[in-house]
Amino acid sequence: MNRREAKRLVGPEWLDSDYRIAWETRIMRRRVPLYRAAIGALRALNAVTGGRDRPSLRVTRWERVAPHGGTFVMDKLETMTGRTDHPVTSRAELRARTSFASRLARAISADEWPQIIAEYERRRRGEPPRYHYVGHRPLNAASHALMDEAWVRGELPTDKFRAWNVIKNNDYGAFYSEFFTHGNARGYPGGETNPGFRLGRILCDVSWRDRATLTLERQILRRSRVLRAKELVKFLRIELRELVHPPAPASAGPAKNRQDIFTPEVVAAIADFTKPEELRSPTARGETPGRNCAIEVANAMATGLPPGALNGSGLNGPGPTTPGDRSDEPPSQQAQPPWIYRQTPTARPPGRPAGAPRETPGR
Repeated sequence: MNRREAKRLVGPEWLDSDYRIAWETRIMRRRVPLYRAAIGALRALNAVTGGRDRPSLRVTRWERVAPHGGTFVMDKLETMTGRTDHPVTSRAELRARTSFASRLARAISADEWPQIIAEYERRRRGEPPRYHYVGHRPLNAASHALMDEAWVRGELPTDKFRAWNVIKNNDYGAFYSEFFTHGNARGYPGGETNPGFRLGRILCDVSWRDRATLTLERQILRRSRVLRAKELVKFLRIELRELVHPPAPASAGPAKNRQDIFTPEVVAAIADFTKPEELRSPTARGETPGRNCAIEVANAMATGLPPGALNGSGLNGPGPTTPGDRSDEPPSQQAQPPWIYRQTPTARPPGRPAGAPRETPGR
């Protein structure tokens, strides 16, 4: 297959083509020597600018959820000290947990380069690919739990969430995604803890499967280079400003003593019904005597569910797939880009819906 023929491929035909693998491998062959040299330069800079308790920029291994419910490890550079599942809440904390070299690595996404190096070595040995350049980013268990909770709370449309569950459990992972280059992913405060971020993630992942082409992938790779250049300029400006005026540590706010009915167990139980059939728990498939107990759990907390959450998931027959608002929490006021899926809240139906549930660090 030549390039002209490859440009005519759309969607799954392009994603599953041999030309795509060969095209990606050629790009990796050109870039991997540059990535290795740049990582060596960053480590040398870190030895000069980093303190005793600063990140080492060594290659570390991070667990991610693989297709079909398994797990695998992802190579990344260590760019932050402490527990990375604890989000950074201030610039002062970020500077305390990083060095100049590690912040630079984060700004230009150099912490992701070991993944590309490992993938290139895997392909050179003749092994099947584990990653592609563009697609959906594999998540860890905690991020999957956040996505499940977002659907249970009514923040994600059921049809898109179900399609996303199929994609992430069947498709290869990727280094980049359309959401990160064209969806303003870095513009959401709090990243994946932001409802708009989670919604944008699944919409881009689901639509990419049908729209992917060679031309679009090349645009995304070019756009990723432009974004890294912009982040580098932004990084230098911030470093110069904070060199003169160091950021003040943020004061801790009052602790919230609110009990949430959406416990991890409840979220996992209900979200289990949106998973592909082969990945559902025996209870969700109705194969265990514990199903009635699971139904009682769902009914006990059903008054706190968004309208349509149970019906839209197929637990109680056909129903609306657009989530509504919880009475005890105002809807998110976070600004969203214009391409984001818009939904109209529905009124809470009278009475209590019936349903059945059942049945995990990023940078």
